[in-house]
Amino acid sequence: MENQFWKRIILCALVVAVTMLPAACSDDDDDDSPAAPASGEQADNGNDNPADGNEPEASFEMLDLYDFTLSIQEGEPNLTLTQTVSGTERRLILSNRDGGSFIGTYDPVAQMLTFDSESTFVIVTINYFGGSDLDGLSILVEEDIVFQEDVPGIQNTFPGEGAFSIRYKNNIIVVDFVSDDGSPGVHMRFNDEPVIFYPYNDFIHLLDENVLVWQQKASLVFHVIEFLAEQAILSARTGEVIVAHAASLEKNGSITFDCGTFPSNADVEDLPTLAWLDTDESGGISSGDAFRWDFTSCWINEEEGLIDDLLRGRIDLLGRVGDVEQRDSVDFLTRFGFDPEVQTSTGVTYSNLVQTEIEGETLEQVSINPERTYIVSGGYNILFSEPAGAE
Repeated sequence: MENQFWKRIILCALVVAVTMLPAACSDDDDDDSPAAPASGEQADNGNDNPADGNEPEASFEMLDLYDFTLSIQEGEPNLTLTQTVSGTERRLILSNRDGGSFIGTYDPVAQMLTFDSESTFVIVTINYFGGSDLDGLSILVEEDIVFQEDVPGIQNTFPGEGAFSIRYKNNIIVVDFVSDDGSPGVHMRFNDEPVIFYPYNDFIHLLDENVLVWQQKASLVFHVIEFLAEQAILSARTGEVIVAHAASLEKNGSITFDCGTFPSNADVEDLPTLAWLDTDESGGISSGDAFRWDFTSCWINEEEGLIDDLLRGRIDLLGRVGDVEQRDSVDFLTRFGFDPEVQTSTGVTYSNLVQTEIEGETLEQVSINPERTYIVSGGYNILFSEPAGAE
């Protein structure tokens, strides 16, 4: 299981920050992958609100359900995931070709995100599987895949239904999520060969195990689909925070969230910051404005674990969309996301956001594992909207 690719996704750290609610993202079953922050980790001020102590100001309501579209452009800046293993850099480049995209629904009440069937994207792998595969892997969601938010343990968040396929060269891999007797896993088939079953805990580790390459590819694609689910959740939660804390953002230009600081810089306070950029100089948050997440040395310290995380980098959020409609004297957020009118950049852009694992038993005895450094760059556009005819 060495050098496993992102079993728990880096962006879970940001999901926790923007939820401001207790929600477990860590996985106690495996310390061999990049760990997300403990969602139960409380802020220094004794709550999960922004570090400035402000309570949410807005009284808007979320809809019960949103449709969403997540689009990854094929050109620059490519959405790229990078890891260095044994001195070799391996990369994944994600895109939607031929007008494809990820479509689905987001249920903020049930805390469920669904990728609908017919969602499609392409992965180009570099230095995986013994070399590069510049022809890429073409992925299609065959049956709706459901991800449950804020449930402790990956066993509980692992999809219990849905399916996806992978096509490359003249081959096809089909992966069906199943839950037999409460035990999640997958049925997998390569071309016309017999179907095989893997329990979820074995399936998620296949990428770096001594198994057939097609089985490694199936595991890798699942991790990428899960990664994209985290992106959609991150964007949804950030959109909520912008509306809920609009007054603080307009008054101060930014809001901050609590985060630990790496022990060697213990005297330096580091707070993840969500900043507002008044693009049209209107003096208030409006459509088209930009936002930015900033991290310098954000240390995600789990008291019960030996592996923690150091997060640094930034995320630009451009072309903000935020439509609020009043219905029966209640304001509802009906449409939101990040999708610039002029596509010179993506709506959500990662500027070399880096997660590094920190290993140690005490604050005085820590070390950085260079092969546990993960980088996200590039971006995507995303829009959430009220389902047609739902009003």
